[in-house]
Amino acid sequence: MLVLFLLLGVYGYYSWKQLSIEAYPDIADVTSQVVTQVPGLAAEEVEQQITIPLERALNGLPGMHVMRSKSTFGLSMITLVFEDGIEDYWSRQRVQERLNEVSLPFDAIAELDPLTSPTGEIYRYIIESNEHSLRELTDLQNWVIIPRIKEVPGVADVSNFGGITTQYQIELDPQKLEQYHVSLEEVIEAVENNNSNVGGSILNRGDLGYVVRGIGQINSLEDLGMIVVSSEKGVPIFLSDLGKLKYGNLERKGVMGYSDRTREYSESIQGIVLLLKHENPSVVLAGIQEAVDELNHEILPEGVHIHTFLDRTELVETTLHTVSRTLLEGMGLVIVILIIFLGNWRGAVLVAVTIPFSMLIAFILMHLTDIPANLLSLGAVDFGIIVDGAIVMMETILKKREDHPGEILTESNIADRVGEVARPIIFSTIIIITAYLPLFAFERVERKLFTPMAFTVSYALIGALLIAVLVIPGIGYALYRKPRKVYHNKWLEKLTGKYYLLLRKVVCNPRQVLGAVAVVFLGAIGLSITVGKDFLPNLDEGSIWLQVNLPPGISVERSKEMSDTLRARTLKYPEVTYVAVQAGRNDDGTDPFTPSHFEVSVGIKPYKEWPRGKRKEDLIAELAEEYASMPGYTVGFSQPMIDGVMDKISGAHSELVVKVFGNDFQETRRIAEEVLGTLRGVRGAVDLDIDQEPPLPQLQIHMNRDAIARYGLNVADVNNLIEIAIGGKAISEIYQGDRVYDITCKHKEDARDTPEKIAGLMLTSAAGIKIPLSQVADIQLSTGESTITREMNKRHLTVKLNLRNRDLSSFLSEAKTAIEKNVKYDHHLYKIEWGGQFENQNRAYSRLAVIVPLALSIMFVLLYCTFGRFRQAGLVLLVVPLALFGGMLALNVRGMTLNVSSAVGFIALFGMAVQNGVIMVSHINRLRSEGMELFQAVTSGAKHRLRPILMTATTSMLGLLPASLATGIGSDVQRPLATVIVYGLFFSTIITLYVLPALYYMIEAKVEKINLKKTTE
Repeated sequence: MLVLFLLLGVYGYYSWKQLSIEAYPDIADVTSQVVTQVPGLAAEEVEQQITIPLERALNGLPGMHVMRSKSTFGLSMITLVFEDGIEDYWSRQRVQERLNEVSLPFDAIAELDPLTSPTGEIYRYIIESNEHSLRELTDLQNWVIIPRIKEVPGVADVSNFGGITTQYQIELDPQKLEQYHVSLEEVIEAVENNNSNVGGSILNRGDLGYVVRGIGQINSLEDLGMIVVSSEKGVPIFLSDLGKLKYGNLERKGVMGYSDRTREYSESIQGIVLLLKHENPSVVLAGIQEAVDELNHEILPEGVHIHTFLDRTELVETTLHTVSRTLLEGMGLVIVILIIFLGNWRGAVLVAVTIPFSMLIAFILMHLTDIPANLLSLGAVDFGIIVDGAIVMMETILKKREDHPGEILTESNIADRVGEVARPIIFSTIIIITAYLPLFAFERVERKLFTPMAFTVSYALIGALLIAVLVIPGIGYALYRKPRKVYHNKWLEKLTGKYYLLLRKVVCNPRQVLGAVAVVFLGAIGLSITVGKDFLPNLDEGSIWLQVNLPPGISVERSKEMSDTLRARTLKYPEVTYVAVQAGRNDDGTDPFTPSHFEVSVGIKPYKEWPRGKRKEDLIAELAEEYASMPGYTVGFSQPMIDGVMDKISGAHSELVVKVFGNDFQETRRIAEEVLGTLRGVRGAVDLDIDQEPPLPQLQIHMNRDAIARYGLNVADVNNLIEIAIGGKAISEIYQGDRVYDITCKHKEDARDTPEKIAGLMLTSAAGIKIPLSQVADIQLSTGESTITREMNKRHLTVKLNLRNRDLSSFLSEAKTAIEKNVKYDHHLYKIEWGGQFENQNRAYSRLAVIVPLALSIMFVLLYCTFGRFRQAGLVLLVVPLALFGGMLALNVRGMTLNVSSAVGFIALFGMAVQNGVIMVSHINRLRSEGMELFQAVTSGAKHRLRPILMTATTSMLGLLPASLATGIGSDVQRPLATVIVYGLFFSTIITLYVLPALYYMIEAKVEKINLKKTTE
């Protein structure tokens, strides 16, 4: 058997090396995003002609939970969130099938985003050089760096932000077009007809066959300028005669700024590496680091360097360091407690061996069932619980040796003792695993967070049970078979004697115990009411993420200046290591932001380098005060991963949202502004803002169909003038080796920079007549929506907010009352709904309200199977509500909230409390079955089980004590869970040692009287 377990240990180590290691579980839902770009189209047209037709096609997708959309300038984004259990590739295939059925105007193509997660941004870098221009660095990014990094298996995509996207630009002079009698359509046709290569099959000459190629592609600006557009009196009119040809760039909609303690880049280029969903982040990150190292030392030109400023590896290592430290401290405390209680280092070491072997067995099962190793799956393992079964088994063998110090123990002696405790140990372990059943019933975020933990703990308990039942007896027999001097634990013997005297008094007066039980029970109820309630504790990622809104409608240049200011003011604080600002949207147009919006990554030093006592919350408060003094900046605080998750959960980058549904833009904004004003007066609400920018200025060109028809034109002719001459459009491409650049065409800047000049732009009729745009259209200045958001086919505005220094439940109660009182609107046409963490909390608590009673019912059935008596099963289960008192008291005293993490702690606590009760009652029943009188059986049984119960309880408490006191990255989820277990178990142990024997005696004495009365009758 020992050899078998050694082989299992070797396989367990192999399994550990194969596990996917990450900091936090991927808590994002299964999502797909449909992205459609229509350059130049306003938000209203994008919604009407792109978003709505796509939404109608996507309605009713199998397994879809919610559909949200954003329509903004030139871009439609539809986010589809699916129910739990829907497979990613399957859902994407269903989406693609629906998209294939839709025909969109403007030759628009709806595309799916890469298969990644909101937590999938695992690596960020900038490109720096003192010798190369921003244009050259952008080319290196697009054609060298990104392709190399995308070669790494597990990389879903690499997106670029910042830089200059090179174009070959044709800037036409309207006066030259008029002078040479050339129309815009002729220019476009000439470029398209003069830029192609063709194949002419094979030319056979003798034994050789020559591939025939016609090479007519444009390779340079000179080639482009030599294109003949028309001719006049036999003289060719070249493209270069009609305007200016130049190297230009795509109109910039955003800028990347970066600053740290040694660098200051007002403009830079950023790469964001996205992890393919379900891949092992540690393996992929190692591949990315290798690729970057190769680029820096072998591929990139001299003077060009990739500087990494965000690497998920650091978070993984920091989190695992926190978990490892708390686990090792817990393991050390467990071993010390074993030596103190057992007074025998051999027995302590033998019991402690359970810890590594049970974890190795857990690693095997985690590897087979694809459970990743992370903060929660490993950090919640209490080694005290793991060794409980081994402690009881070892204590039983040791007790046999202590009772008969001079005898040689036989196999039958050990087998008898093992038989006495094996059944309670097995049922106790099953009961603890049963206590974790509610975790398997969670949904969405909380399921992804805590289900891996439930699997890991259950696997470790199974491994510990196998070792306790199959390994400990054999090795224990080998160690203690021969007579040896027995160590007597003097302090434990004194404690046992005092306990026995007090217990006899308590058992003799069981009715007094009922009063104490009632007080504790009422106290638990009272503390449950007063404790604050949240969804989850803050998951510290060791960095800060800002969502910054600026005055609407500002230019890219002004946005760049405000980015410089923000970075400089943020770096004033010594705890900050870098500030990276994404202003506006990237050049590929897939971000739904304008230059009036920043996304900011703020790096911070490791907490051990901070001034003593200063916390991340203190830094955030200081930064919030700093930003509040800066006019024009509205700043919301979050963290990189959770920000992306919350955007998918609630549709906004905040913990909570209030959605105002309605079709009228003006009225919904009025309601949203009143909601915003009301929430500003509610304590705890911070980072408040309306997610959608207010209406922006527009130059609207309203076409006169009668005039268009009168001049023999079509609406398409006017649209082409607006789209190409004013907006600029890619009309062809130039290939240079493995690189490709757009050829764009538009009128020169000074011919279209005022409404009056735009009105004077010429259209050409079929008869060659020149007609000013003002003759066929009305041109006027107005305003229009910047972004239009929809959810399940309904328009809405979003008020976003975060919560600080207050629990969620009390805040929501006050906020809802205030909105109902202060915000007036037509309830038939408009609707206000809350979203975000509020939805998650309601869902999780609703599930717990159903599943916890069900789990307790299963535990009751298991207890009945153990004891064979309903009254004893009910008595042991009575420990559960009483154990609640200790956990609730700890949460109230430490200022913590009842959230899903602490609720999971209570679930584990209930299982442990019942386990101790099983150990106690099983032994009392055995003594009674051997003929011992009731009072003597109760007091002696409790006395015999004092040491194993104290050992199991103390090891369980001290095993998680470091986690309950831990600080730093990775401790946030552990701390409330461990706090509940440590302090709840302290109270439940007292209940088990005193209340349980007293109530057992009271109930069983009454049963004996009833049975005696029936017998005498």
